[in-house]
Amino acid sequence: MSNEISKQVDGVDITHAGMQKLFFVCVTTAVRPAEELEANLQGHKDYLKGLEDQGLLFAAGPLLDAQAKFDGTGMIVFATSDFAQAKSLADNDPFHAKGMRTYTLRPWQVNEGSLGLRVVFSSGKFSLV
Repeated sequence: MSNEISKQVDGVDITHAGMQKLFFVCVTTAVRPAEELEANLQGHKDYLKGLEDQGLLFAAGPLLDAQAKFDGTGMIVFATSDFAQAKSLADNDPFHAKGMRTYTLRPWQVNEGSLGLRVVFSSGKFSLV
């Protein structure tokens, strides 16, 4: 463990070099049968699409087991550095609001990694790299 004192600015540990970004990770677990979840899936997807459109969703999707099968657990990464806002976003997900899933919410500070975009103008196609 380092003797270095952590320096915080807007909730982000700035003792690391580079550009730090704070997100909130919501790990969500099913507590109702799959049939009930399936019947309410569109509302959940519409909600996430709305967050995406507002710039409040970084990523979302199911977590898989060792055989790459869905085990009922999912993850949503909210693009906010404010805990109260992240909690409100999680609480308002239709799955959570209806008691169909429970969740845990944790801040996640991204220190390393990259995200790239490849645009092919001639074909009008793009991809994340």
